Amino acid sequence: MSRLQRFFALGFGLLFLTGALTAFYLGARDDVQVRVDGRTLTVPNAAGTVADALAQGGIWLDPADHVAPPLETPVNPAVPIVVTRAELVAINFNGQPRLLRALDAAPADLLTSLGLTLGPGDLLWADGAPLSAEAAPRLADSPRLVTLQRAAAIEILDGGLPAQTFRTAARTVGEALWEAGLTLYQGDLIDPPLDTALTSALGVTIQRSRPVVIHADGAAFAARTQAVTVGEALAQVGLPLVGLDYTLPAEHEPLPADGAITVVRVREEILTDQELIPYDTVYQALPEVEIDNVFQVQAGVPGVLRTLTRVRYEDGVEVARETENQVHVSDPQPLVIGYGTNIVVRTLDTPDGPIEYWRAYTMWATSYAAKFTGRTPGTVSYGRTASGKYVTKGIVAIDRNMMPFGTRLYVPGYGFAEAADTGGGVRGRFIDLGFDDWNYESWHWVVTVYFLTPIPPADTIRWIIPSTVP
Repeated sequence: MSRLQRFFALGFGLLFLTGALTAFYLGARDDVQVRVDGRTLTVPNAAGTVADALAQGGIWLDPADHVAPPLETPVNPAVPIVVTRAELVAINFNGQPRLLRALDAAPADLLTSLGLTLGPGDLLWADGAPLSAEAAPRLADSPRLVTLQRAAAIEILDGGLPAQTFRTAARTVGEALWEAGLTLYQGDLIDPPLDTALTSALGVTIQRSRPVVIHADGAAFAARTQAVTVGEALAQVGLPLVGLDYTLPAEHEPLPADGAITVVRVREEILTDQELIPYDTVYQALPEVEIDNVFQVQAGVPGVLRTLTRVRYEDGVEVARETENQVHVSDPQPLVIGYGTNIVVRTLDTPDGPIEYWRAYTMWATSYAAKFTGRTPGTVSYGRTASGKYVTKGIVAIDRNMMPFGTRLYVPGYGFAEAADTGGGVRGRFIDLGFDDWNYESWHWVVTVYFLTPIPPADTIRWIIPSTVP
């Protein structure tokens, strides 16, 4: 073998030996198991310390994390590496949040890590549960939220009572007042408000409300109020006056000492009433129509009067009503009665000779004589009529509203007559025929009476006579 051949043979031998040694070395290194965040990771061919293995596996650590075995321990493939992560904990100190990571640390230790300590009256909460200062160091598991509330001194001025001061770690004014055993009412005014956070010494003022009982709408409402007047109290409790409503006492007056307020509900309505206005009767002379003819010229129409009346109710009971307005919707139209004024003179043959008359109508005829008057014969008044004449045949009693004294008449079966007497029972179309005591005749029937000429003055004529005989 030449020298060159021996050189190549030696080189290949060394190369083979190096590869074999490398393969032996690599085959001698085992993978290591790492348990972290609930998973198991394999770090291949781990070597060196636990810290090296974690670094080779790309696993970061927080200073608060726990690693077993410790970081400086040489890797043992037979022993897995366990990483227990520290939890994120929020520390709320008087409303100021701070974040840190901790592992199975008691609340007191967590506070200590931030340079905080528990003072007298301070309150500590772990995950929302209150802890006493004695129990805080003994808490086994690390909480996720730790709240530290420092105690503060507050002074309470409750109405006119003496001020009271105490220390409290309550988070709000409301909680502090509850701890103080104070009863609050809905109408009380608290300054500062109940939800105000207690972060330092504070003064709290309570302005007490007054009790009231409001009687309204058939019920009694108990409430409390800060109001000074009755009206303010009603507004605060949500019972305002509406429209014409009023209160006892009046709404502008101060609250009564007994707190009793009465609300009177007032309602008014307008009533409409229509009333018929009677029409008048008007008589109209008709010169072209013969006397004693009467007929309707125009029908009467009543008018309409509309009355508006305001009615006032208090708590549903009527207390007053008054006329608001009256309107004549329409005026009445009169009934017009036409009567004839045309006088026609006629003649008539009678047993007593022909007569000339200007009017004739039927009348109920009776008869009388002096002996029926109740007067004593032989006296001056015996037989004397209302006209001063003495009763005899030819003197008749009539209704002077029908004709005046002196009217000349003709009564068939009786003869000529003069209206010269009247009587209490002689009314309308009634005629009482006079006789002497010795020639008396009894009359009781209807007879046509003729009015003889001359025609009397128009202003003495009764143009319209009753339509029926008595």
